[in-house]
Amino acid sequence: MRRLQMMICLVFTVSFALFIGYQVKEKMMADDTPPVITCEEDTVSVSVKDGEAALLKGVTAKDDKDGDLTEYIRISAMTHFINSRRNVTYVVFDEANNIGTLERSVEYTDYVSPKIYMKKPFRFTASEEIEQAIREGLSAEDCLDGDLSSQIRTIWDDSYYSSLTGDYPVTLQVSNSAGDVCQVEIEMTVTEANDREENGKEYPLLSDYIVYTNVNQMIDPEFLIIGIEKNGTEYLYEEDEEFLAGTREAIRIDSKVDYANPGVYTVEYSYTGENASTAVTKLFVVVEEE
Repeated sequence: MRRLQMMICLVFTVSFALFIGYQVKEKMMADDTPPVITCEEDTVSVSVKDGEAALLKGVTAKDDKDGDLTEYIRISAMTHFINSRRNVTYVVFDEANNIGTLERSVEYTDYVSPKIYMKKPFRFTASEEIEQAIREGLSAEDCLDGDLSSQIRTIWDDSYYSSLTGDYPVTLQVSNSAGDVCQVEIEMTVTEANDREENGKEYPLLSDYIVYTNVNQMIDPEFLIIGIEKNGTEYLYEEDEEFLAGTREAIRIDSKVDYANPGVYTVEYSYTGENASTAVTKLFVVVEEE
């Protein structure tokens, strides 16, 4: 009986020693050290046309047990723009699922902010479905995301009421995936559809109704004149030169643009037709910082 007890104690002791030894070995062999990501430069300059490979340029990863993990580095996140730059976060895992991360700045050499364009005058009749009509003339382009036309927001002034004629402030807004916002504050004109005088007006027709320039860089507003619009019909100088003879010279241009200061300004083109009614077309000029 005593011999059995001694055997049991011996087995227990050996088992306990083996267990302790195994635990010590596991602890010694455990991989708790994350891989380390390094980069040659804190800021990388890329083109908007470059792919992910350009963002990974100069970034390497090493692990004390798994060695070189550079090929496994991935981009986990990119921030919105901050002072024309954005930060990119890199991530890599070793075989023990330890994670290594690194953040650095990205500068785009050819980046430009998204732009909203308008190919039709911001003038509508009270009987139109104005919100739908607005969409037909608006578009937005971005060097990162491409066509953003469907994402343009129209922010109405509290005074706007669709059945009343008049001029109403409207803000057009769109943003890209990097959080950069284009916002243009313009003025919408609502006219009476059955007004005889209104139907007889001959409006100067422009190639664009929102244009962009930089501080101290003037534009030639006369260059945008392409024809005359009367009662919804467009007549172009390049096609109806004889019919429109003398009208271009009679168009008056009143520019309120302050090219020294950023902002959105108005240029008014006015033309008085044979019925003595004066029609005014508005161009909106966005002056931006360089």
